[in-house]
Amino acid sequence: MASETGKLNHRKPYHPKQSRWWWTGNSFFLRYMLREATSIFVMLFSLELIYSLLQLSQGPDNWNQWLATLAQPLFIVFNLIVLAAAIYHAATWFKLAPKIMVLRLGDWKLPEKIMVSGQWLGMIVFTAALISLFIMTGGHYAN
Repeated sequence: MASETGKLNHRKPYHPKQSRWWWTGNSFFLRYMLREATSIFVMLFSLELIYSLLQLSQGPDNWNQWLATLAQPLFIVFNLIVLAAAIYHAATWFKLAPKIMVLRLGDWKLPEKIMVSGQWLGMIVFTAALISLFIMTGGHYAN
């Protein structure tokens, strides 16, 4: 680019420096990043579940040994962390869902509170059904 004097302008473009932790200064971005980080725990739990199925397929001795391993304090703490991450993820997703999918019937719009409450109720009913099924079978797997 030529200036009025005929000399070329050789300025470097401005590139602002941004910290890797820029998102910690804003609560919105902090909650967003925490929600996204929950996927790491879900992935680790999925690997644990796949390994559990592998042990179950290897017979009762391997399965019982794996159950004893899962009863160790480290695994209990890990699974409690995974549970907390999954509940946080569900809570943030349930809160977000009414903004993504607005349910209308004519001019009437389903209130967000009802939609969020319905999602929590559905999760509680489904969880209760699974627990009831487990109790009815005596906690044993069918052969």
